[in-house]
Amino acid sequence: MKTLVHYRHIGYASLFFLITLLSACGGSDGDSSAGYDEAYLQFYNGSPNGATVYLRELDGNDLGSAQFGDSSALLSLEQGDITLEFYRLDADDQEVVIETLSVSLKTSFKTMVFLNGDFSAPEFTTQQFGRETLDNHFRLMATSVMLKETQQYDLYMSEAGDPFEAANYLGTITRGELIEYTFWDGDSDSDDFDEDEYTLYLTEPGATEVVFESPTINFNYSTEYVLVTRDISGAIQNGMIIDVVLNSSVVTAITDVNAASQYRVYNSVNATEPVTLSLTGDNDADALSVTLAPGEMTGFTEAEYGDYRLDAVIADNSLEPLKNKLITLNQSESKAIVLHEQAGALASVTFIESALSQAYDKTINLVNLVDDYSDVDFYLVRHDETIDTAQYRVKGVEYLETETLVVPADYYEIIAVHEDNNDERFLLFRLPLYGFNEESNYIVTLESAENSSGYAVKVID
Repeated sequence: MKTLVHYRHIGYASLFFLITLLSACGGSDGDSSAGYDEAYLQFYNGSPNGATVYLRELDGNDLGSAQFGDSSALLSLEQGDITLEFYRLDADDQEVVIETLSVSLKTSFKTMVFLNGDFSAPEFTTQQFGRETLDNHFRLMATSVMLKETQQYDLYMSEAGDPFEAANYLGTITRGELIEYTFWDGDSDSDDFDEDEYTLYLTEPGATEVVFESPTINFNYSTEYVLVTRDISGAIQNGMIIDVVLNSSVVTAITDVNAASQYRVYNSVNATEPVTLSLTGDNDADALSVTLAPGEMTGFTEAEYGDYRLDAVIADNSLEPLKNKLITLNQSESKAIVLHEQAGALASVTFIESALSQAYDKTINLVNLVDDYSDVDFYLVRHDETIDTAQYRVKGVEYLETETLVVPADYYEIIAVHEDNNDERFLLFRLPLYGFNEESNYIVTLESAENSSGYAVKVID
């Protein structure tokens, strides 16, 4: 195992499925750095309570951006010293500089800048390694951006199908260091890893109890794989993720095959009686049940991952029950279930809630529960905007369709509009200025209502 050059600057029970890591990756025949005749730069955002971070050359070109758990695209630049400026946008779209960082780029080397720590006092760590052309092999490296600075994990790896007892110890993953590992079955031609399918395991240092097990991962690119252990953010607050960073902005998030999931339920049924919902897995005796009054939202409820049968019934039997709806709850995933009425019967619509931090940017799931129109336009209008100038909008949301919008924390009017074939607009509902200022995953619905327009926009957090 090799520690790479670095310098710091402060400012699913087991699942047998295959994850194919998608990326535009370098790699060709040969065993040297030939072909990598430029300097390479990539930024990874690992601060779980922050915002989207942008980078650029100081007083120069924009170089990309990254949300939490994502990276910028790989940049090819000239070698030499470069000063980078990192910034976010506030509610008024003004730039807020986070840090200025000088790095030295080298030909045939990849420089990675990692942002980690609490966003109020962010830490930037720069790691650098030489690139090589590889033939049917890959290189494997790992680092940590966990908030707990002292948190370390021992990394084990086994061939696909083999249990932990047959796994090979690679080394310890440590925050602030990027470690390259050596293949346990290298040969005279290469000590790099053979392209193949593998399983990753994490334990506490020196321990043998597995705290994280990956699904089968297909390492099928002849390139450098960088593993990043990080915290979970957004709707799910507990657990961890291993991000796989390659030579593009596509980052694959690997979850623990044994991690729990969670869900919450909103009752949008326009009735006077409550609705009782049940989720039943492979054991009827362990069914999860909840009763909700009209307009009520449950808190997040943790559940074992798996496939569930959803049933729902209204207390006065005024609507046909909902039976045998299939709901899948995946590991480290949060799902919202919205109960509604459809053609005289209970029905549901579900969607995955955001795993992004809600500290600065707010994720809003917009749901159209009105079947009177083929589509609805939602506008989030700030105090100095109209729907024509509103920066944040989602158009053409069809009945029972869900769309996602990410907006900066601020106050917005929410205006729901239908536009007919003659481009004439009809106001369905106008919700006065509402403050999206909490660290919440927001749901905005358009529902039928007993008012002058017949509709209402509701905000649920």
